[in-house]
Amino acid sequence: MKITPNVVAQNTSVAYKLTLKNTSNIESIEVLSRSNYYHKDSLDYTIKNSRILFTYNMPHIGEFVIKVNFTYKESKIVCLYCLDKEMMKLRPLKGDLHMHSIRSDGRATPFAMVIASLGAGMDFVSVTDHDNYDGSLQAIKKVKEHDIDVLALAGEEVSVGGKKDMSIALGNGHILSIHANQSIEEQRQDSEKYEAELHDIAEALKSEDIDKNIDPAHYAKNIWVIDKIKEAQGVAILAHPNWVYRDGKYHLHQAFYKEMLKSSHLDGVEVFGEEKIKEHNNMTHLTALQTKNSHKYLAPFGNSDAHDSDHEVGERFTILFVKEKSASGIITAITDGLACAVCKRGNDEHQFIGKDALAQYVYFLIKEYYPKHSRLKSRLAKLYIDQLINGEKFDRKIQIVKERLETHTTSFFQA
Repeated sequence: MKITPNVVAQNTSVAYKLTLKNTSNIESIEVLSRSNYYHKDSLDYTIKNSRILFTYNMPHIGEFVIKVNFTYKESKIVCLYCLDKEMMKLRPLKGDLHMHSIRSDGRATPFAMVIASLGAGMDFVSVTDHDNYDGSLQAIKKVKEHDIDVLALAGEEVSVGGKKDMSIALGNGHILSIHANQSIEEQRQDSEKYEAELHDIAEALKSEDIDKNIDPAHYAKNIWVIDKIKEAQGVAILAHPNWVYRDGKYHLHQAFYKEMLKSSHLDGVEVFGEEKIKEHNNMTHLTALQTKNSHKYLAPFGNSDAHDSDHEVGERFTILFVKEKSASGIITAITDGLACAVCKRGNDEHQFIGKDALAQYVYFLIKEYYPKHSRLKSRLAKLYIDQLINGEKFDRKIQIVKERLETHTTSFFQA
């Protein structure tokens, strides 16, 4: 049983088409709200060419169930989702903003990582090599050259303590630079200027109300990286803040973590990272510091931190809600906090971190919209790979899959 559209605007009269193999012996059709226990209506409908047609005005935001009751067999249900009119203007994009290639400690080329991400159903991606900006630029170039249907953004995972200190970090951790117009690591090459800027930041921090356990000269490196990302028109995402490294200590000083959430210009926090990273207290920190204490809301991110094309790609990802499918649309969604982090916990189980309304909507999309979306994206990736390996053009086949993706989206969401 299938219905269109699946996502509709609140308080809007919508004409629905419900497709059912056998429309005989229908006793009644009902609509029930899952968010409002008391909401239940009987629907007036007509049957035309094996399609059930009805019009309804969804009064509540949240998930609804259309229940078809039969005379001699069990009822069937199909799910819908109702949004406010502002959210209806946005569309979901699925992506991964943290992965590595052979340009740092990865085992596949930047372009191979992009294709693997497309195969895992991603709409946008960033190759974020350690202190290396060029890998992401190479990926972007290849995507444009081969007309690949995925948004590739510039990226770099900055070792805040310095390039030679990539893993140990001395408590400074790592920060993802996304869509910046220049490399952050390259700006540290002028050591004299870098040290002078760190000194100025440390002096300014001494007059600010920061945690007494924080050494301003040590913490200044974190602020420098974030400021440089912002100056380069990028977004700054804190990477794996609870990673316990080989020495048994947190890779990032936890006082730095809390202070950055509270007073820095970070745009987001990676709340789901590689499996070995125990991110158990991310949600606690985010909730306490952003809701209870009214600090700036930071977008939560799920990222693979993949180091190979078959290394956990697709296990963790982020759903962003955008006005347009473009790099600027993605950046706007991040800065507006329109993000939900997702982690797969099994074949059909997922964990979500995001604003409550977004997380509920993403749960619906994961079970109703993304299965077909991911299958089509996977098919598209295979066609691109065949084309690249065999040196043949599959333009018509690729176009057909693109058209199916477009049809799936336009029919799923109310125009």
